[in-house]
Amino acid sequence: MNNEVYDKYKHAGRIAAEARDFGINLLKPGASFLDIANKIESKILEKGGGLAFPVNISINEIAAHYSPKHDDTIILNKNDVVKLDIGAHVEGYIADTAVTIEIENNNYNEMIKASSDALDAAINLIKTGINLHEIGKTVQETIASYG
Repeated sequence: MNNEVYDKYKHAGRIAAEARDFGINLLKPGASFLDIANKIESKILEKGGGLAFPVNISINEIAAHYSPKHDDTIILNKNDVVKLDIGAHVEGYIADTAVTIEIENNNYNEMIKASSDALDAAINLIKTGINLHEIGKTVQETIASYG
């Protein structure tokens, strides 16, 4: 990968991370999925990125990849576990980032921490020549260590 391509990936990553962090602050009881998605997508565009895919906001038993439609009326409630998944691109070079939070409660702190620690462990393993099964094994072991 040449430096120009690498720089576009990094730029997309910075935009996606900033949009994710902006989005976290929108996750409040009573906030509508559609409003949250529109604001995050506007932030990506404002920062000079393109939308890699529609903002995904999933709650509770919906594991991932729910995107609100133009007439969506779903709102967030206290105690919801929310997965926010955002993608930005710069000239087609995509960055994808996600976060899981709980709305005004701490019932699932351990589950959220287990997921975060598993991601960190996977990232720390990534290097040239690593076998994917080694990363998967580390993720599984990290999650299992939380019971």
